[in-house]
Amino acid sequence: MIAQRYFGSAAPPERIGWGISGYVYVSPELPTVVKIHHHQEFFARELEVYQRLSTLRLTSIIGLNVPRLIDHRPSLRLIEIELVDAPYLLDFAGVEYTPPEIAWEPDRVAQWHEEIGYRFGPNAHIAYAAHHALTRYGMYYMDLRPSNVNLTGFPGVEADPPSEFEDL
Repeated sequence: MIAQRYFGSAAPPERIGWGISGYVYVSPELPTVVKIHHHQEFFARELEVYQRLSTLRLTSIIGLNVPRLIDHRPSLRLIEIELVDAPYLLDFAGVEYTPPEIAWEPDRVAQWHEEIGYRFGPNAHIAYAAHHALTRYGMYYMDLRPSNVNLTGFPGVEADPPSEFEDL
C-alpha cells in the first residue's frame, strides 16, 4: 500500500476519505493526511492549487481553514497536507482554471447552482463566497459539497429547515 510505505508504518493507515479523484489516509504519527490520486490530471490540478495557496500564504479562505501543503510525490501521485479542523475548505482536485460560464454549457451551470442551493440550503451564500474568493486567484472551485466545504463552527451558519418527512 502506497500510504503505508510513505508513512513507514507497520500497520495500514486509516482511510478517512475517498472519491472520484483518490483516497485519503491519516498519518499514524503526525497531524497530516495523504491523498493518493487515481489519475495524473487530478494530482496535477490539486497540487497546483496547493502550490498557489502556499505561494499566496493562504491558510484560510473567508474563515474556512485550508490545509497547508507539506509534501508531494509525483511518481506516486501523492500529496501530503496538514490535517485541519472545521470549518474547512478542501479537496481541490475539481478546481478548474476557466470560468464555468465559459467552459460549461448553460444547462450544466444552472444545474451546478441548483445543487449548491440543495446541498447548503440557507448557507449557500457561504459556499458561493468561498468559490468567489478563489476566483480572484484564477481558481474556480466547482466541487462545492458539505464534505469539502464543512461549515461546522462557521459564524452565522443557519440550521437547515426541518424536512417535511422528518416526522415519518
